[in-house]
Amino acid sequence: MTKLASRFLLRLIHGWETHVMSHPWLVILFFVAACGLSLWYTVENLSVNTNTADMIATDVPFQRNRIRLETAFPQDVNTILLLVEGQTPEDTQTAVERIGDALRADRADFSAVYVPDDGEFFARNGLLYLSPQELESLAAQLAQAQPFIGRIAEDNTLRGLFGIVGQALTEGDQHDLDLDLKPLLHKVREAVAAVAAGRPYQVSWQQLMSSRNSGLGITKRFIIATPILNFSEMQPAEKAIAAVDRIVAATVQGELAGVVVHKTGEVVLEHEEMQTIGLGMGGAGLASLVLVSLTLWFAYRSFKLMFATTLTLTMGLIFSLGFATAAIGQLNLISIGFAVLFIGMGDAYSSHFCLRYRELILRGQTDRDALHGTLTSTGSSLVLSAITGALGLFAFIPTKYSGVAELGVIAGTSMFIALATTFTVLPALMRVMPIHPKPKLKTAKTRQKPPAFSSNWPLRYAKQVRIVTILLGLGALGLVFQVQVDFNPLNLRDQSTESVKTFKYLLQSQDTTPMTLASLAPNAEEAQTRKARFERLPTVDRVMNIFDLVPGEQEDKLAILSDLALVMGPQLESFTGPKPGGATVAAVEQFHRAVQERLAASGDDGVLGPLDQALNTFRAQLETTPAARQALLDRLQSSLLDPLPPIIANLRKSLDAQPITLESLPKDLVERWISADGLYRLQIFPKKDLNDLDNLREFILDAQKVDPDVTDLPVTYLESMNEVIVAFQQAFAIAFALTTVILLIVLRNIKDTLLVLLPLLLASLFTAAMTVLVGVPFNFANIIALPLLFGLGVDSGIHMAHRLHYLRSSEDNLLSSSEARGVLYGSLTTVFSFSSLAFTHHAGTASMGMLLAIGLLLTLVCALVVLPAFSTLRLPRTH
Repeated sequence: MTKLASRFLLRLIHGWETHVMSHPWLVILFFVAACGLSLWYTVENLSVNTNTADMIATDVPFQRNRIRLETAFPQDVNTILLLVEGQTPEDTQTAVERIGDALRADRADFSAVYVPDDGEFFARNGLLYLSPQELESLAAQLAQAQPFIGRIAEDNTLRGLFGIVGQALTEGDQHDLDLDLKPLLHKVREAVAAVAAGRPYQVSWQQLMSSRNSGLGITKRFIIATPILNFSEMQPAEKAIAAVDRIVAATVQGELAGVVVHKTGEVVLEHEEMQTIGLGMGGAGLASLVLVSLTLWFAYRSFKLMFATTLTLTMGLIFSLGFATAAIGQLNLISIGFAVLFIGMGDAYSSHFCLRYRELILRGQTDRDALHGTLTSTGSSLVLSAITGALGLFAFIPTKYSGVAELGVIAGTSMFIALATTFTVLPALMRVMPIHPKPKLKTAKTRQKPPAFSSNWPLRYAKQVRIVTILLGLGALGLVFQVQVDFNPLNLRDQSTESVKTFKYLLQSQDTTPMTLASLAPNAEEAQTRKARFERLPTVDRVMNIFDLVPGEQEDKLAILSDLALVMGPQLESFTGPKPGGATVAAVEQFHRAVQERLAASGDDGVLGPLDQALNTFRAQLETTPAARQALLDRLQSSLLDPLPPIIANLRKSLDAQPITLESLPKDLVERWISADGLYRLQIFPKKDLNDLDNLREFILDAQKVDPDVTDLPVTYLESMNEVIVAFQQAFAIAFALTTVILLIVLRNIKDTLLVLLPLLLASLFTAAMTVLVGVPFNFANIIALPLLFGLGVDSGIHMAHRLHYLRSSEDNLLSSSEARGVLYGSLTTVFSFSSLAFTHHAGTASMGMLLAIGLLLTLVCALVVLPAFSTLRLPRTH
């Protein structure tokens, strides 16, 4: 140490003794007040950004493409996607209308609501979007149903319906209705059984009249709501999502109880992820504190030292949060875990300080002398540990991975905050709560040489340790080539949340998948050219642009609709709702007799038998008071016939379709395909299931051959992971280079530097291999583990290398030395702290905690066992 450094250290110690040792209560009160101020500032100003897209710097090409798309079509940004799924098209339509109207009325929580394929335009012209073959088939079915519609229009009552169907049953093949009775009889049976059981039920006449009975646009419909986000709250979408839940709960009841509404979308995904992380981090932080405290108790055997360490860590954490608020202003999905990092890393300084202090007290020194000796003997090593630990975190700052760069700034600086509180708050607490342990008496038994296996076995069996290490290293090297990378951030979220389950459910269908690609063409010609090129790709199912909203073969389709209008006749214009007085017992009894006659004549065809049983049950319930009997009959009529008039009205309107041109398309629809500055959007649908990562990668790479600037969620996922891998490589190289330089400066010895780096490199190699063995691929969250190991594990190597310099004979106890015990307890507290993250519900955070715990445990083993075995010291083996 130079004279200048020595004088500086002496002045530092003198100032420390003057201000900390002499006024401990003043120091404690000052830090308590500062903590209160920092906590208040944090609560008022700290926010959390859950947007995974913001985790990568916005100046990289794929981010610029994403921002370009969001700028051109802002209506698709920060939305809530509702999937409404009913048992019938009518139920779905009713639920969509009610939920949509309620969302639009809530102007305090929603700025816009959009329902695809809804509104006057599609109600009138929707049939033109069918293919000619589909429209011909529908027209044939409606023409077949025309006599029935004409007859029921004359007497739209339970009496009229049962009379028509009863006549068809009794006349058999001779009736004048060209009608397939089985589907209708099945619906009648369901209605009769439901009313008898007191359950709401509405017959779906749309399903009876059309062969397209289910699927997207029929029994599955989307609602896209744009919430008003309150970014002053920790969870900006909480109020809007609560409003959605309230509206949905009020809608899906009564006759719509069978409708299911799923919610997802970026806003809901981020909201539920924030809830998962917040709950998990709270539990992980508490578990971390408990595990650390228990470890410290075993290390100190002193409640006072454990309490002082815990309080010091808590104060340091509060100051670190204040720094994060002032320097960054927000926490992201990665940096939000820094609290557990701080507890795991910061306690190492306190544990080294306390263990040395306790050791000096046991030697009989006074409290003040012990604290002075602790500072002088541990100060330089703790400062070096803080520097190297911070370097491992600061290594991410120059990278494009801004999510971890922010973690690096916060956690790296917090190492110096932890060091500062260790040198101020901790000794002040020790000063007001001195310990008085009883020194152990040295007996003949305790003076005996400890067993070789428990003391110096890494040195005595150095050759064997080196051979095993080399073999394990070669095996790990082979496994490294099998390391997997998971670039889908959806897999990092809690898989049990509604938003994730809904998102994956939508991925199962090519019609509903949200994992589509977007390409922006500068003009109409280029849009059509690109569409043709995209459609030739083997991984592409279909491509949509604005021109697909202008149906082809419109003349032929309009002619079919015109002919159908003539066939249906004027009864569509005069069709009214069910008339009173037609729901009678006589109508039910007459219909029941017709069912029984047909059943006796032709036998049970799977429909008549159950219908007969349902009618028997229903008729038995009619044996009650006149008022109750009429109420049952009216409910049955309503269940069967109330849904019919709206279907007839929609049919009447759709037969009056008009030719569709680009100019006649609704404005809000056009704005979703042509931007304000004239960019044409193409939406590219995948052919394969994108839950498979290989399919996802293939889909993106194929599309990029047509348009290198193709964007949207799949590209964001893939390119983000590519940037993260580059950031990892950069951070690893920076951490390795800076750590090596610092070690060379401090140790001034190449051999010692290599000796300290050896456990770090081996632990990194073994950790990478462990990802293959435990089946945990690298992802956005856990890839930071390896660079962090350099900063977190280097002090263990420094302490052990330092001890080996003073180990002169086999009489010395290496593994029981104060340095080895400090390394052991410091590392274990860090391992326990990180391992608590592994039990959180957020898969990304859990994998990060798991890999950090595994890596640090391997670093500990390498420092205590491998490093001594590879050192230059040789001790003779005792026999």
